[in-house]
Amino acid sequence: MLLPACLCRCARLLYWIPVTIIIVVVMWSYYAYVVHFCWILLTCATQRVVFLCLFHVCFGMFSWSFWKAVSTPPSSPSVEFQLSSSDSLLFELERGGMEKSQILLEISQKLPVHTRTATGAIRFCHHCQLIKPDRCHHCSVCQMCVLKMDHHCPCMFRLNNCIGFFNYKFFMLFLLYSLLYCLLIVATVTPTFIQLWLGKLFDSCVKLHVLFLTLVSAMFAVTLCFLLLFHIWLLASNKTTLEWLSVPFFADGPGSEAFDVGVKANFLQVFGKKKRHWPFPVFSGQGDGHSFPLRWQMSARSPSVMNGSGHCVMEGTVEFWEKEVQTPSIYCPHEANPGLHSLIENSDLSHLYHSVLPSVSPEGVSVTIAVDD
Repeated sequence: MLLPACLCRCARLLYWIPVTIIIVVVMWSYYAYVVHFCWILLTCATQRVVFLCLFHVCFGMFSWSFWKAVSTPPSSPSVEFQLSSSDSLLFELERGGMEKSQILLEISQKLPVHTRTATGAIRFCHHCQLIKPDRCHHCSVCQMCVLKMDHHCPCMFRLNNCIGFFNYKFFMLFLLYSLLYCLLIVATVTPTFIQLWLGKLFDSCVKLHVLFLTLVSAMFAVTLCFLLLFHIWLLASNKTTLEWLSVPFFADGPGSEAFDVGVKANFLQVFGKKKRHWPFPVFSGQGDGHSFPLRWQMSARSPSVMNGSGHCVMEGTVEFWEKEVQTPSIYCPHEANPGLHSLIENSDLSHLYHSVLPSVSPEGVSVTIAVDD
């Protein structure tokens, strides 16, 4: 037991090596830009002050967003999604797959769960012993389920952290301010870089720092540009990286655009409605990460779909007000209820009523009608 624990700790230390490398590179870029470029090479005091002010604003926002993306812990599902002791015992005692699926289906009736596995079963994490909420996935590195998990530690900009519901905004701002930081360095240092390249400045130490600073910033800027554009597209279409790689499944099949409710609404889900919070790495998103609006819920003309409880839901073609009036169950023959017959005759549903009425049995049928208030 001692050896696996030591190996696990060593592995966790190794995960911090990329973060340490990024911090070292950033601190070197700060030293090269402020000392060698601004204080040694720049002779105009006004230009020096302007460059330093812009640089420190970008550096401050970049450092803030980077720290928030690294330090914000992954968010796990709430207790209501975990199996109780009795349900867990009953689930473990069942040996058949169908019986276990039925138990999970009955438990999920009380939860806002819509996504399924590729086989149509309820998504269940055997490691965490919980029913996975929509867009939740288990991270093998963090050893926990993460709400709206996007990815864990990209290869080049490894943050040693899961990017999910509570820190996706911080990650987006980290990419944005990192790109601005690199572009500012490239834009301000390039004229001096050209002079150094042509040999007009001969200080070897200064030349080395400025040349490497320009080249490294340019390479990072190109990579960050493509990565930021990719995540802007994901944000606009309300997809995570995992959902882009593997389409989420629902009770009625796969739905690649199920969570896409419009560009503006998608943006507000991550950045919130308060515009003053958008530029800063503070959490301002909407919701709790356990449930999300679905495309068919936001559309008034969507076909029939299956909700999280497995019941068929029909969306009408008429936009109702928030308050709906429902009539009690009645017999369809109009003689049994002349008042309802008059209501239907004066509405747009009269043709539907007369087309269905001849096929109604004498026992009647239960009907529910929603009308404008």
